Amino acid sequence: MKYVFTTLGLGLFASFSAWAAPNDLYLQANTFTKNDTALSLGIDAVNDTIDFLEIRESEGVSGSAGDYTGAHVHLTHKLSPAWELEGNYWHREIDYAKDTNTISSPLIAVRYTPDFNLEKNDALTFRLSAWGNFSDEIKKSTPTQLQNRTLEKIVVQDAKDWQLQLDSIFTRKIDHMNMVNFFTTIGYSKVEVDQLNLQGKVNGCLMDLQIQSNNKYTGQLSQPCQLGNLLIKELNASGDANEFGIDIQKDLNYDAFYAGFGGSWNWRYRQFESQLAYQYQRLWRKDIDDRISNFGASPIKDNHSLGLKLNYDFTPRVRGFIKGEIYQHNLVGYVPFLYNGVTASRLDKKYGLASLGVTFHGF
Repeated sequence: MKYVFTTLGLGLFASFSAWAAPNDLYLQANTFTKNDTALSLGIDAVNDTIDFLEIRESEGVSGSAGDYTGAHVHLTHKLSPAWELEGNYWHREIDYAKDTNTISSPLIAVRYTPDFNLEKNDALTFRLSAWGNFSDEIKKSTPTQLQNRTLEKIVVQDAKDWQLQLDSIFTRKIDHMNMVNFFTTIGYSKVEVDQLNLQGKVNGCLMDLQIQSNNKYTGQLSQPCQLGNLLIKELNASGDANEFGIDIQKDLNYDAFYAGFGGSWNWRYRQFESQLAYQYQRLWRKDIDDRISNFGASPIKDNHSLGLKLNYDFTPRVRGFIKGEIYQHNLVGYVPFLYNGVTASRLDKKYGLASLGVTFHGF
């Protein structure tokens, strides 16, 4: 049972392929048009119809596993020529078989643009943000086959992560049609899971098991159990989850530091504007990657991301947009609580996301 319980969440988390994080890919210190306030509303989705590049199929995901619908809102407000506030919120609903799992992802940030007497077409901005992902529970109620054992149900209680991040962003307008952006990122991340609930067989009997944040577990018989000629109607168990090879404080709760860089190219023609973007991120985690290596899996320590955003100005104050993003290693670094000692070996997969929305300027 030791290895079973250290890998119990693989099938659950790896099936979800439609979560996103702050729009770091599209960071820029300047724009072609000047506006003091902007409100952006969008819907996000992933399914077989939207996945025209067949990324899910190439990674072995079939049917409705990981189908996602969600929405996001993004608000920016310039307080002065040097200071700007930013707030984002994402709501996500991910279907998996009989379950619908919900994640909330807020962000708040402040931007500072100092007067460095740069060239008139150059801008340098610093951005400090706090953001995270939160879910009351992530559940998979259908059977999961792991290491020749069947887990009937997996529930992760109160999964969350939060990040404190600092970005430096440089933008240069080449001409009235072209602009390039470069950014660097450093940050601190903390991942926490409150409790792990399982339903699986222990010594031939189906048990409901609860592993608490202090790594103590309790268990109760899920249904009457026949052992030989003996019918057992009541059975309780308790102890330390290290008996099963799991340590919540090292396998699901951890601290990390991360750094990254990226850039994008904006091209504008009349009312149309495109932005092609790239980002690289590297992560350094405490304890967890060593434990993943000990379990025979390869830690995922970085991620590459590509994005394309297309905008059209219907009026000077109303802009429509559509964007698509591709990640090399699922959402490693974007939704940190997805990566832990029980999921890492299934996250080394490509992943895509599409969004459609409208932005209101200068209201």
